[in-house]
Amino acid sequence: MRLDERTGVSYPDGQQNADGVIHIIYDCNRTKDRRILFASFREEDAAKGKPITEAVKLRQM
Repeated sequence: MRLDERTGVSYPDGQQNADGVIHIIYDCNRTKDRRILFASFREEDAAKGKPITEAVKLRQM
């Protein structure tokens, strides 16, 4: 599952909580836009390659 389709995206850190939700923080266009973004999803979403659970939140600021 792609968390963000834009170029200039890097994925520096992630963690899976006890409830099974995976949280990822990443930056987008570090030198231009200077944004840190957040995404969350479950393993099921990643396995299917698309959002299928209520846990999915992509490109959150």
